[in-house]
Amino acid sequence: MTFWRATMKRSLSLSKTYVIIAFGIAIYGTILSNLLPLLPSNIPNSPTTINLTAVFPVLSVAFLPLSALLFSLPVDLLFVIDKNNGNFEYLLSTGMDQLDIFQGYVQSSLVLAASILTFAVILNTAIGLYLGTSVSLLASITVLTFAVGMSAVFLVTVSMIAFSSLQRTRTGANQPLGVAIGVIPVFPSLILPLVFPSYALIIDVSIATVILVASIGLLLSIGRLIKREKLLP
Repeated sequence: MTFWRATMKRSLSLSKTYVIIAFGIAIYGTILSNLLPLLPSNIPNSPTTINLTAVFPVLSVAFLPLSALLFSLPVDLLFVIDKNNGNFEYLLSTGMDQLDIFQGYVQSSLVLAASILTFAVILNTAIGLYLGTSVSLLASITVLTFAVGMSAVFLVTVSMIAFSSLQRTRTGANQPLGVAIGVIPVFPSLILPLVFPSYALIIDVSIATVILVASIGLLLSIGRLIKREKLLP
């Protein structure tokens, strides 16, 4: 079994709470995505009326990436546990370097994120088609969900393990600064589309691209920024 597969399997057995909450949020997000066809078609229009047709699908995108973040969070917690327990000393002795170790955890997080996002998108699309939601709207939700979700998980994971490598961190409520740094850039992708729903797709994809580039750059710089001894307890 490859390192990232073993890491993913161990993280899933670490805590079932995150798994349950993540799937609960994913299901709730799909419900929001499909409320639009159930709304009355004769809602009066006024200068202050919210464009529900544009806002509702975008609002649901805020929940689906959150489910991916929670589903992949055990991988970040496992990194902290492995570092504190001295497991990285063994990995380094086998010939792996900092980048190899980081890539294993990042890959595990991305695979977990992709799996729950795929579940959410398939469920959302099936319900949407049954209720008569337009295919273009469902396609936009799919693009936004994966763009925001995968880039957010990438940045959170890289930031989390980078900051965890620089200090001895307790698991639990006292998580490293990397989590906050990874989550904060995602907020604009959830708020701006609600303010400018007509440009939701462009806004979210652009922000996701910036986050993705920043995450890849940070990951590739790990070997120079973090010394091997920083991975030891």
